[in-house]
Amino acid sequence: MGIRTRAAEAACREAVWTRRPDVLQRLARSARAEVRVVALTGLVRVGQDAYVAGYLDDDAPLVRAVARDATRRLGVDVREHYRTAVNTDVPALGAIAGLAETGSAADAPLLRRMLDHPSSRVRVQAVRGLRLLDEIRAADVVLVRDPSPAVVREATLALRPLVSALPSGLPWELLANDRMELRRAGYRLLRGCGIDIELCAALILAVDAEPRLAERGRADATRITRDVTRTAWHYASGPELPVTAAKHAELVALASRAAEAIGEETSRQLIGWLANSRPGE
Repeated sequence: MGIRTRAAEAACREAVWTRRPDVLQRLARSARAEVRVVALTGLVRVGQDAYVAGYLDDDAPLVRAVARDATRRLGVDVREHYRTAVNTDVPALGAIAGLAETGSAADAPLLRRMLDHPSSRVRVQAVRGLRLLDEIRAADVVLVRDPSPAVVREATLALRPLVSALPSGLPWELLANDRMELRRAGYRLLRGCGIDIELCAALILAVDAEPRLAERGRADATRITRDVTRTAWHYASGPELPVTAAKHAELVALASRAAEAIGEETSRQLIGWLANSRPGE
């Protein structure tokens, strides 16, 4: 990639010096975003703002940024361009991203309108746009059950800051779902919710039928166990767990079930820590 970019930069410098916009325009049609950026920058330098403005809806953020600068110099309202561009049956993905980059909360309805679009790529970009505009709401939790794994991933990322406002049982329901991407979503929503919750989720995931999810669960269970047992020696009988006796018993059962998956040493350390810890009432 570095060699290609340096070659494009050299070609663009030569084209700018020799006033060859045709060369720059050819490079601007490259499939590589880094080449398009260099070529469009060269076109700006030779006074081709009108040509560069045609890249407002490009898929690449840097290309859109260069195009917006050129468009504004032409006196065009960039935000209005994006509002018009997304208000079609088949909006360009770059236009949706561009609206999120330049818009405001007032543009959220335009993005929400696309959450039911038949194209999953459009729905992904709409969710991402709402997140960038800080317009994701707890009611948008329905997005995590979208048929598209890509939409589920984007919705999970958008909803994580709002996890305390979501139904408390939802992440656990997702973690038990038949769809792999929903189990991953449930697990991600439980991250950062407290050591007992993270440990419980990690032990559940450690025995998941999907190897990649199981690997993630094992790794996190091992990390949590290492961290808690490293500090346990500070306590006469182990650090107190901020959980009820029933939850403590559930953790013990999960640790036993996942013993083979997490390995003998980690299992021994975890079960020993749980046995010496003091659950709350």
